[in-house]
Amino acid sequence: MSRLGIIIGLIGLLLGLTLPGPARADNSLWDPTLPIVLSAGAPGDPIAIANASLQATNVATQTTLDLGRKFLSSIGIGGSEAGSPTPVAPGRRVYGRQAIEYVIRRAVSQLGVPYSWGGGSLTGPSRGIDSGANTVGFDCSGLTRYAFAGVGVLLPRYSGDQYTAGRHVPPSEAKRGDLLFWGPGGSQHEALYLGDGQMLEAQQTGVPVKISPVRTGGMTPYVTRVIES
Repeated sequence: MSRLGIIIGLIGLLLGLTLPGPARADNSLWDPTLPIVLSAGAPGDPIAIANASLQATNVATQTTLDLGRKFLSSIGIGGSEAGSPTPVAPGRRVYGRQAIEYVIRRAVSQLGVPYSWGGGSLTGPSRGIDSGANTVGFDCSGLTRYAFAGVGVLLPRYSGDQYTAGRHVPPSEAKRGDLLFWGPGGSQHEALYLGDGQMLEAQQTGVPVKISPVRTGGMTPYVTRVIES
């Protein structure tokens, strides 16, 4: 585990917060208006996309590192000196209830921001692609990636990859800060669980970032826990 994970783990022990119980999701059908396409994946040649992603890796890593340092500094830990923690890679466990709450606050701060397919950067809303090319905003995975970057966790861009970026737990055991997914392998949509059967999502074109009741129809068999409490 990186130093960032260890530090956040200590924070979680020292500054524990009360988390709500398991999700109380409604049983309504999965919203048929959710995009059938991979809402967070860029269209085009896969090799070209991979090359573009590789070129962006260094910038994304440094940005996430800076955001993680800022988070630690905000709670009186860490600094910008050489040897500071490195960004936490997908699949690495991160611990700390305070980190979870920070992720949620960062995401909730974007309520009302327009939906933009392919939109969302590590530092805020951005112009999307294709149908989102003329809109500055977030799509589903862009929003969650932005939220977790605030504590130094660099998530993949595509929702299907985010589905495997943490520990899988049953939906009945979902906690605040877990990621909810829909479609095969989490390929069609995702949202941030807020507790008490509510989630934050960038759902579709024309609908701004909002809080919604959890829709259980079409959900993946598991939710993904990126940060352990």
